[in-house]
Parts: sequence; C-alpha cells; structure tokens
Amino acid sequence: MPAEADYLVPLELIRARYGRAAMHGERLRTIERGRTVFEMPITKQVGGGVGNSVHGGILATLADIGVVSAVLSTCRKGEEMRGTCELNISYLRPAVGEMVVVESRVIKKGRSLAVGDVDLTNEEGALIAKARVTYAIAQTGGARG
Repeated sequence: MPAEADYLVPLELIRARYGRAAMHGERLRTIERGRTVFEMPITKQVGGGVGNSVHGGILATLADIGVVSAVLSTCRKGEEMRGTCELNISYLRPAVGEMVVVESRVIKKGRSLAVGDVDLTNEEGALIAKARVTYAIAQTGGARG
C-alpha cells in the first residue's frame, strides 16, 4: 500500500469537495482509497423517470460522480485525471423511495485507464441500477512509487 504522501490528493480534500450537497442534493457519505459511497435524497426536482422515479440521466450522473471520486482517491503523484471514456448503465427498477445510495469501487486501475463498478440502490438496499465507468488517466512524469 502506498504511503499517504504518495497520493495526488488527500482523502480529506476529496471529502471536503464532495461532502456538501451538490447539484441534485448528492453528498459523499464514505470515502476510502478506491471506494466511495454517495447518497441523494429523492425529491420532485430529480423526477422525470417512469412513475415519477428519478430520471435515468441523473442516475448516470451519480454513477459518474462516484467513479470519478473513487478514481481520484487512487491517483498518485505523477498522474492526472483526464475524463470519462465510457459509461454503461443498466436500469433495473424505478428509483423511488427516500434515497438513492451510490457505491462505487475501482476494480482495475492501469497507467491510462481505470474501471469502476457502481451499485445504485434505494434506502432498503434494493438494486436500482448497475453501472460500469471507464475513466482516462495520464502519466505526467512526476514521482511514482
């Protein structure tokens, strides 16, 4: 395991950036190196899906935010975040209830790409959607461990 000083960004900085309610009310609940958990209250502002469920575009955005923050937590000095290359999401049931919980994990990180796996569930743990996100990383020539 790399030393904390080898990482590009301290976890506390990521927590500060994503820990407050954002565009759709999503907020970081948990962060570890390579894993994040976000939650978003289900309100009428995020509706528009089937049966007044959360709109699918918002669920895809949550999956992307989850993986971006999880990948950022794994970047080391000498690496740079470049952007989402691919996002695939399968909608399994309408997102209704009180809350959407988004758990993202980096499942593979190489020199130029990182792949994240995302489970989007309701507050009871029922799977709403499953996503896979590929994110680009560049090597900038800085220190690497």
